[in-house]
Amino acid sequence: MVATSPAAESTTITTTSPVSVSFLPSGEGWTLSGYHCTTGICIKVARTLNEGRSWTTLLLPSRLREVVNHTVSNYFPLVEQSIYFADAKNGWIYGSGQSGTSSTGAYTPPDAELWSTHDGGRTWSDLRAKSLGMKFNVLAISASRGTVFAVGWLTGQSFGLWRSSAATDSWRRLRTPSLLAAAGGSNMEGAVILKGASGWLMVGNDRGVTGSARLTRSGHWVTWNAPCDSVGGSFAVPVATSATTLVDVCTIGGYGMYLPPGTPHYLKLEANWIFVSHDGGLTFAPTWRVVAGGSSKWLDQLPSLPASPAPGVVLVARSVSRGSLLSDHLYLTRNGGRTWSSVYATPSRSYGNAVQYVTFASSRLGCAIVLISPTRSTLIITTDGGRTWHRSTA
Repeated sequence: MVATSPAAESTTITTTSPVSVSFLPSGEGWTLSGYHCTTGICIKVARTLNEGRSWTTLLLPSRLREVVNHTVSNYFPLVEQSIYFADAKNGWIYGSGQSGTSSTGAYTPPDAELWSTHDGGRTWSDLRAKSLGMKFNVLAISASRGTVFAVGWLTGQSFGLWRSSAATDSWRRLRTPSLLAAAGGSNMEGAVILKGASGWLMVGNDRGVTGSARLTRSGHWVTWNAPCDSVGGSFAVPVATSATTLVDVCTIGGYGMYLPPGTPHYLKLEANWIFVSHDGGLTFAPTWRVVAGGSSKWLDQLPSLPASPAPGVVLVARSVSRGSLLSDHLYLTRNGGRTWSSVYATPSRSYGNAVQYVTFASSRLGCAIVLISPTRSTLIITTDGGRTWHRSTA
């Protein structure tokens, strides 16, 4: 571990694009944004104490600020790092660093990056992720009850799970069922879902779930069937509304358009259904077909969706076409999926999904990152459980 003090910014920050955000129920929050600097692309962290009405930039060590792959300076997302805070003091910036070429011209893979703060972001420590056994990338971090978990690459074909006290940098790798990489498809994603003493873990990509586990009362991670495994295996991360209740939205048939034997006849290919578990994720059952914007198909496939700030409240996203243009909508149900309404819509555009990420810190406070052009993003915030949204100045 290398502790580093903040360094003064070397470039005047002009336009920034938020790529990751973490809020606490109190309204304190942090954003991680990318911006153009003299070395290509840099990152900045800003902090709010009032639900995003105003922000203060936190100074970062130069190596952390410039850890971005500069070869992607004309594209979004610009940054392969994320930010997460467990409480007002303890937080992490994680992801992957720069890839490049060796002296012989061969491609060199990126290194995993993991930095910690224990004073609310005033100072940061480089945890040297490689020394912890993390390779290439740290996919996800989540904390509960003073303990933090991280999912990262372990080998070229598998992933591992690490744990530490949130207040200290005492990481160690845990034993889990096999967490394998997909044979193809989009970049691998990971998620750790925690609620009280309960926990669930998933890795996968657009091809489906390639590894999953749940946390037992004895503290062991054991084999777990992810929510959509029985109807095609799509990679859809559930939301835990309690230690025993999980909610998810599954695309019937998944990537391969395959219906396993025994699938109920009313679950039609490509339709999206809400699935609910009341036994801690041991079993899931379909409850309501999602009909958002007049269709049950083609929801945005984001690891952060569905979002659910309270029991019976679920948000999904879907692009609506108008001629050659698209508008991305957030749809909300407050009755468990019986009816849906559009609560936010992006301006019409010609590029792909505009909604990039959605998260809630409480039943009322949530936020989303939205593309406003192919190279820029903005932060929107809700303080009424997703019914209305406004743009923040982060």
